[in-house]
Amino acid sequence: MRSRAGFFWCSLWLTLLLLLPLILVVGFLARQRQTQQELRQAAANQSQLQIEPGAQSVWRMLLVVQKEEPAFVLVRADGPAHSVTFCALPGQLLVNAPAGTTTLAECTLSAGAGRAAQLLRAALSTGETALPPLYYLAATPSCWVDCVGSGTAVRFDTSSLLQPAARLALGYGKEAVQAVSATDAVELIADLQSQMSETTAANARAAVWAAFVRQNPDRLTAVPDAWRKYSARTLTDFTATDLLRAGETLAYLQKQAALTVDYVTVAVVDAPGGEALTEDGLQVVESLLQ
Repeated sequence: MRSRAGFFWCSLWLTLLLLLPLILVVGFLARQRQTQQELRQAAANQSQLQIEPGAQSVWRMLLVVQKEEPAFVLVRADGPAHSVTFCALPGQLLVNAPAGTTTLAECTLSAGAGRAAQLLRAALSTGETALPPLYYLAATPSCWVDCVGSGTAVRFDTSSLLQPAARLALGYGKEAVQAVSATDAVELIADLQSQMSETTAANARAAVWAAFVRQNPDRLTAVPDAWRKYSARTLTDFTATDLLRAGETLAYLQKQAALTVDYVTVAVVDAPGGEALTEDGLQVVESLLQ
């Protein structure tokens, strides 16, 4: 009996000696896993707290100048990329409508700027890829001046668009850089376009508008407030919430030391009834709307 009892107790102690390290190892690994999960959660919470409002948002807008011959500027405000990009589109750009082919200008005059934005977005969407929303905001030239601030000034290098002979024709002489206010910009754009070809004239507006934002980044935060102030004089599909969120992105961009403000051009070719984007031009517009 004693030998059996001794054998039992020896077996029990040996079993415990074998199991105890395993229990300790399992407990240690479980604790390590829990600690790692807590650290990941803490890091995720911290990263979320550090993201500023508007930092992760991208806004795509079609800005329309309402006049006898409407003008169009596509804008991409990209929070993650720290960039604002302008791209002028010719009013004679062809888009497909249910009733047939029309132009951006004709569509705006007959059905409104909102419909023009819809057709532009639809022209670049495919069955496989749905583009993000394209918002629109339309105003008269004087209203756009008021939104920017009539006293806002910029020094614009006309040599980026015009040859020396064209600058002389406008009376600029040898001085390529012109100081203009937002009020004077309306006349400046018209002068520049008068010396440019029909296919490139629209680029003058994008170049001048980009210069105003580049040299006056504080306008990024002022313009949304102006849109609210002059809401009775503008047409838009921005809701109050949309405008608030867009303002957050513009405010975030305004604070970035590495902010890039520029304009891009689109290549077009003559087509029956208007102008059509080339393959390169199509890629440029698609990149702005992605």
